[in-house]
Amino acid sequence: MFQNNPLLSQLKQQIRDSKQTVEGIVKSTDKAYGFLETEKESFFIAPPDMKKVIHGDKVKAVIEEIDGKKQAVPEELIEPMLTRFIAKVRFNKDKKLQVLVDHPNIKQPIGANQLKSVKEELQEGDWVVANLKTHPLRDDRFLFTNIQEFICRKDDEFAPWWVTLARHEQSRYPVSGQDNYPMLDTQTREDLTALHFVTIDSESTQDMDDALYIEKIEQNGSQTGWRLVVAIADPTAYIALDSQIEKDARQRCFTNYLPGFNIPMLPRELSDDLCSLMPNETRPALVCYIETDLAGEITNAPYFVSAEVQSKAKLAYNKVSDYLEQVENAWQPETAEIKQQVEFLHQFALARIQWRKTHSLLFKEKPDYSFVLAENGHVQEIKAEHRRIANQIVEESMILANICCAHYLDEKAKTGIFNTHKGFDTKFLTNAHNFLMANFANDENRAELETRYSTENLATLAGYCQMRHDIEPYEGDYYEFRLRRFLTFAEFKTELAPHFGLGLTGYATWTSPIRKYSDMVNHRLIKATLTSGECAKPSDEILARLQEARRQNRLVERDIADWLYCRYLNEQVESKPEFDAEVQDVMRGGMRVQLLANGASVFVPASTIHPNKEEMEVNNDEIALYINGERRYKIGDVVKLQLTKVKEETRSLIGNLLLP
Repeated sequence: MFQNNPLLSQLKQQIRDSKQTVEGIVKSTDKAYGFLETEKESFFIAPPDMKKVIHGDKVKAVIEEIDGKKQAVPEELIEPMLTRFIAKVRFNKDKKLQVLVDHPNIKQPIGANQLKSVKEELQEGDWVVANLKTHPLRDDRFLFTNIQEFICRKDDEFAPWWVTLARHEQSRYPVSGQDNYPMLDTQTREDLTALHFVTIDSESTQDMDDALYIEKIEQNGSQTGWRLVVAIADPTAYIALDSQIEKDARQRCFTNYLPGFNIPMLPRELSDDLCSLMPNETRPALVCYIETDLAGEITNAPYFVSAEVQSKAKLAYNKVSDYLEQVENAWQPETAEIKQQVEFLHQFALARIQWRKTHSLLFKEKPDYSFVLAENGHVQEIKAEHRRIANQIVEESMILANICCAHYLDEKAKTGIFNTHKGFDTKFLTNAHNFLMANFANDENRAELETRYSTENLATLAGYCQMRHDIEPYEGDYYEFRLRRFLTFAEFKTELAPHFGLGLTGYATWTSPIRKYSDMVNHRLIKATLTSGECAKPSDEILARLQEARRQNRLVERDIADWLYCRYLNEQVESKPEFDAEVQDVMRGGMRVQLLANGASVFVPASTIHPNKEEMEVNNDEIALYINGERRYKIGDVVKLQLTKVKEETRSLIGNLLLP
């Protein structure tokens, strides 16, 4: 009687239309219920309705009032949390195939089907890539997935690498090479094999793409400056624009440097052999001549040539640093020529460091953390490595060469791939101004600082550099960390633009063509100017891919590191080790800190900081935690921490603060 009754259907629709509807994100809990988080309000989701959704789903829901309390009933899927995702294989008690999503907030097992393209016999705990096939709010069916790719077995020691690469859709394999690599360039190359070039790298480095030679410029018997000759490996001499190697490099964009090994952007026979500037081997190179005065200021326009070069020695960072720092029983240069090159490069680097300190910006001295691994991937040690003088020699030479490249490409090619950074995000300029005035202005200097820290001045390269120089003398990282929240991201552009982060009017990398696709593009453009060839503007697609690949590589490196930290520290957690740590973030739920000894990121729950949450308040402007009205912790503070828990399944570390 009531079936298919149009009046009844119309009545139901009117009742539904009269109710409040909202859009929001589903948040699960450790219980069966959850919440729908909207921009203004949070609504309870009852356990039966949570079975229709997944944590992170964006849904439209009807708001019902039950027993005087509002709750959300999800009705329409706007955007699913899961599409392609990483999971572990599970078999239920009936031996039916399921997957467990690799996400800390998604606990429910989901039914699965193994696609025919996946040939492995799946076992409990294996890592796989899955795709969501059906969703209750979209298909009027239960949650179900397809397993589309096998990653590795559950006991694979290298699971952190393989799973992370699969998560970010990056290949674990090197680029495929060719049977042979004929020289494609036809231009005449200058013979510079007589110059005493040297390379300075880590001892294990095989893909050596830069070599240096330096000599004094003298006039009337007195030194007036330096002539630095930078030789860069020339892989584009062997790679055709329409080749598969070029296409693969354009997709990968960077060599992926991971703990224990790297995945090269180019075939290893190119990156580690034919193009690598090995000692006593003649190699094609793109070479830049740069002249400066004794203070490191460029005095003449740099010029580029295609050449053949021959490195005379492969030097190691630590050995060169030991020698220059006069460490007892340190390595000594094998020849007078090597000794002269090392000492000249040292003097030159010191001049350039001082020049950048005065005219641009220096990097904040922070250690790099490196994992020392056994052959099976087991973490033996984590080292905090500080930049020593030999690293700075190479760094200063490469920065100078990239400055020269930017202005050369701008003048000669009218385009290129430029590394740019606009400083403060325009929408945060007022915030930056207010923060600087609040922290540095007083009655005596207020008028002066109103001008110096005006939004107009902070938006200029000179004004930004002045501000950075102002905060340098202060101890700790608070001001830098706080102001960093107002910065925009670095970008790739095809026109010259300043790089505020470096304090430079222009910057374009060309010194790592074995490792960076942008440098290959710039090589081709420089060589085109030398042969009167066409200088084609790089496409927007290339810039977008570079930006995305850089983001992906950073995520891969971070995710693998988080996993390895858990494995390493899990062996120590029972002894409740204590560490010094730097506060990286302050939020309502607690604080995130970085261990200074090894770089691990640890979460400190708010409940362990102070027993009464009502007495705690987070100041988002200061990124600080107040307890009973007193500022107790802020970003950049160094605290003492005890590691209490390691959760390898979520790659997270938990600790408690130790009171002074």
